[in-house]
Amino acid sequence: MLLRLEVLKKVGELYLNPNNFRVMPLTLQNWRDFLSLSERIYGIYARTIYNPKERFLVKTRKDEKIVDELTRLYWTFMEMPSRFCHEEYYEHQLKIKAFDGLPFANGWVGSGIVLVGEAPGKRGCGFTGICFYRDASGMLLRKTLFSLGINPDFVYLTNVVKCNPVGNKLKGFEERELSILARELEIIKPKKVFAIGRTAYRALNKLGFEGIYLKHPAWYVRRGIREPNEKILEEYAQIKEVFEWIS
Repeated sequence: MLLRLEVLKKVGELYLNPNNFRVMPLTLQNWRDFLSLSERIYGIYARTIYNPKERFLVKTRKDEKIVDELTRLYWTFMEMPSRFCHEEYYEHQLKIKAFDGLPFANGWVGSGIVLVGEAPGKRGCGFTGICFYRDASGMLLRKTLFSLGINPDFVYLTNVVKCNPVGNKLKGFEERELSILARELEIIKPKKVFAIGRTAYRALNKLGFEGIYLKHPAWYVRRGIREPNEKILEEYAQIKEVFEWIS
């Protein structure tokens, strides 16, 4: 579950995980090159440093202790999935995934910033195990953060609901979903939490967290927006402001 910073290879402005490539690409210099990599050639994890066996980036000993706790929480989830996911969601998740394990979370545990989405997408996190990755809304979020000068692999990403709902249609959440999210946030101890979508905002409110609401990228995708425009950049610039405040 742990991914050490020193394992990564810096190519131009980017960090790559050698474990995610059959052959290391030679032509990457910026995020646009990064996002254009062919999955057919490089595999479904080629555009991010994470994979289901290396989900959490660590830079310090403190980060390692956080990952130890997150790993224990993950294995509790794996041992008793119906305690945290609706049975129909869990059964559907098993049918669509292309990885060992279940969706959970990923990112740099020491970033101080957590982005909470709604649920794994069928073509995104539900398929790959990596949050906000591969499907249209996930790639729009990544492009938006890169455009703002934020590497999306260096924040912490998670979801309220951990298993992909049937038909990609989320019916809300219950105490079972809130309990694992609450424990996750207790472990991370973020300085700021962003709610990506209404579901995440309601969940955070129920848990007593003051989440900053941002429209889900799917809201923009449904309106035909696949590349960052002025409106989404202005909205998501709040994340950049927090980054600058933290640093």
